[in-house]
Amino acid sequence: MIEFKRSELTSFAVHYVGNKGNGEEVSFSKEPFKFKEEFVKETLLHFFLTPFKTDIYYQFGKSDAIKIHDVHSFVSEIFDDQKSFFENSKKIAQRLYDQSNHPKIKGGEFYVTYLRDCVVDGELCDAIGIFKSENKETYLKIFQHLDTFEIETENGININKLDKGCLIFNTEREHGYKISIVDNSHRIAEAALYWTEDFLNIKMREDKFYHTQQMLSTCKSFCDEVLTEENNVERTDKMLIQDRSMKYFKERDNFNIKDFEQEVMKAPELVEAFKDYRHTYNEENHLTEVEDFEISPTAVKKNAKFMRSVIKLDKNFHVYVHGRHDYIKKGFDEKKGLNFYTLYYSKEE
Repeated sequence: MIEFKRSELTSFAVHYVGNKGNGEEVSFSKEPFKFKEEFVKETLLHFFLTPFKTDIYYQFGKSDAIKIHDVHSFVSEIFDDQKSFFENSKKIAQRLYDQSNHPKIKGGEFYVTYLRDCVVDGELCDAIGIFKSENKETYLKIFQHLDTFEIETENGININKLDKGCLIFNTEREHGYKISIVDNSHRIAEAALYWTEDFLNIKMREDKFYHTQQMLSTCKSFCDEVLTEENNVERTDKMLIQDRSMKYFKERDNFNIKDFEQEVMKAPELVEAFKDYRHTYNEENHLTEVEDFEISPTAVKKNAKFMRSVIKLDKNFHVYVHGRHDYIKKGFDEKKGLNFYTLYYSKEE
């Protein structure tokens, strides 16, 4: 959990980062930005910090010889010596510019901030914020002159829509810091990773969110790839395992692999099949096998929609099954040459 009730913005720099691949330029401010009005500072804090609400954290990846002068090293210099803030803000902007080569990456204003007294998971620490605004919107400005009104348009940044953001908290430095990110303009697949991988060089931390996410992904893949009609598993049986899996994660605070196998898979042959699949899945995806961990409610909520039990019948019907799989039967009508489901229920709502 992240809190900013006590947070204070003590240093602030603005630069412009264009698309290097399209021949645009990077422009640096001559000096740190000085606020003339407290309202402007508070508005910027709202713009920068409001989107950071989840417990999904990242950390810097390991630097290699080519990436010695990377964002990781620049923010470490700032935490060590706050007087180096402005010079390092320009280095960070230059780093982003050097990685902005895809033709669909938009140029935009680039902000670096130093924030004092943030609270992350109960720990008080400083943070460095890195943000970029890429999209402009049109606003109306209305002026009254005596008995008449005038209307003008102006392009500006919507303070409720942060395009890209990153908060690096000065904690767990030996593990690559604790980092939270926002990326609301990553819909272009080819350019989606330039912010997290090419520029920041970060990876997801192996914490409760990470472990919960990976185990749910393993369960989903197991159901989709193993519990199939080709393997003589009825669709309703597959949905039953999916529902048991989600129920397990929703009702517990901690995960234990043996409890999970007994309560969700139950049948010995299913338990063995899941063990084999999980081992192969972890090897192929380079995952560490973890058998006990704290469950992240955020990860469970994010994955719930992917674990829904839905039967899609051609393009005519979608049947959502929330429970009582013994109340649904599959059959085949030989006269019509069509499959059918029979649903049993007590009352219609």
